[in-house]
Amino acid sequence: MNPIRLCIHRPLTAQDVVERLSREGSLSLVPSGDQQNRQDAEEYYSFVMNDGLTMIYVVVDRATSLPYVLLNGPLSSQSAWLLHMLGVTEDMQAIMQYCQEATHAEDKIDAICRLGIAAYFDEAQSEIIDMFKQYIRDADARVRQSAIFATSFIGWPEFEPLLQIAMERDPDARVSTIAASAIRIMRESDWNDTEESPTH
Repeated sequence: MNPIRLCIHRPLTAQDVVERLSREGSLSLVPSGDQQNRQDAEEYYSFVMNDGLTMIYVVVDRATSLPYVLLNGPLSSQSAWLLHMLGVTEDMQAIMQYCQEATHAEDKIDAICRLGIAAYFDEAQSEIIDMFKQYIRDADARVRQSAIFATSFIGWPEFEPLLQIAMERDPDARVSTIAASAIRIMRESDWNDTEESPTH
């Protein structure tokens, strides 16, 4: 079973989520000394469900500084529902609505980051692809760059034609260069074939 990656509700911080989960009787916080086994200094907190096998990681993404949760184990679906009931996570519908309502470049970039995190372990969905089509054609080069970064992170092959167009036609040379790099990353990467968690 693939891990489930979910965005944390705005404007909650990672610490807000840790405090909420610490009060939930079906979860236990893994002592910090047991989880600092990575050489990179990614900030995250680990909880285990009462089955002893299902893990909930509260992670702060290094690239975007956005907090998210990663669920891994036999009760991942149940833990996703628990987080929803606790008011911790945003579902894809809420994120898509945020994307559609964002008008300023900064809000669009934030929406792109959230959409990228939420879509990472999903199957390709036409509405998400359509949303990225809009972002890759946005008037602001910063939005286009963010969208290209996100598509390479998600890694769906359906994004490659969009990146190809950006590489060949974008008026900003930096965006074209980033698109070319994104295509190379997607072709070389096996991220979508690999289950990962913050402890690997």
